[in-house]
Amino acid sequence: MTLNFVVTGADTELGQETTRQLVAGGHQVTGIPLSKDGLEVIRLQGGLPVDASLTNASEIKNVLQTANANVVVNLTPQMPNTLLSDGQDWKGFDKTLKATTAALLEAIADSKIQFVVHTSYTFLYGNATNATETTPLVAPGDDPIFTAAIAAENQVLNSKIPSSLLRMGYLYGPQSKDLKLYIKSFQLKRPYFAGPANNLGNWLHFEDAAIALVKAGEQQKVGAVFNVVDGTPVSFADFIDYFAFTLGRKQPAHIPMWLTPLALLLIITPQQVELLKLATTIKNDSIEQQLGWKPRYLTYKEGLQQTVQTWRSKNEI
Repeated sequence: MTLNFVVTGADTELGQETTRQLVAGGHQVTGIPLSKDGLEVIRLQGGLPVDASLTNASEIKNVLQTANANVVVNLTPQMPNTLLSDGQDWKGFDKTLKATTAALLEAIADSKIQFVVHTSYTFLYGNATNATETTPLVAPGDDPIFTAAIAAENQVLNSKIPSSLLRMGYLYGPQSKDLKLYIKSFQLKRPYFAGPANNLGNWLHFEDAAIALVKAGEQQKVGAVFNVVDGTPVSFADFIDYFAFTLGRKQPAHIPMWLTPLALLLIITPQQVELLKLATTIKNDSIEQQLGWKPRYLTYKEGLQQTVQTWRSKNEI
């Protein structure tokens, strides 16, 4: 059955892949970009771009009505969801989360939307082993941005709007501009902040994230919460070191976390420091059982190999 989707943040790296997959699946997609610069990006993926403010409920409502939308996929929270940018995208994001979530829910309240897919983060389980969807959430370091992320989840789940929630691992793939920047760092032999070697994080390829979003929008499990990760947790250090290996580079040097906090924070944000401190493993059984989702890239190694091969096939590296 063809559905009319509205995707917020459709010009982001994940938004582009999600739009492409929805269109390939026969659905109609109206995309709201984060900025006007993203309008053409959405069009190139087969979506209909509409310039509207993601903090203005009235403008969003007009988009929903014009698109005759059935489903909204809220990707705005995923914009900073990576360990690859030194945390710079988290700056001020608590305000963004609060404003965009409130505006979206207000716009949907009086619309004919039948379902909302809201996205969040698996790192909100904090230091947890084999975390499931019922594991209590914590805001790492009591950071206000991560606290706002939990509040946004609660706003959506406690509203009267039929919805499901997808908590995602750290995103990466050939769409990632931040990952490509590491190539230059390798060439210049620059060290990077790797975090503790034994602290495991959870990763997710853009393609697999988009597949999960499409399935969630199509199957519409009201009230469901799903962990979306590849199932192979790995430290940031091992992730980046294997990326260098895949490119044929020597292992880059690591900057230790025991440097003075001031020196550390001159380069990376407090949010990045808190995320690097976490040791989290996640169970993703529920989404497989309920939606039939399985990652194409079962490990970060497979995903990074595909990423590098894609770039080389397009002569991008």
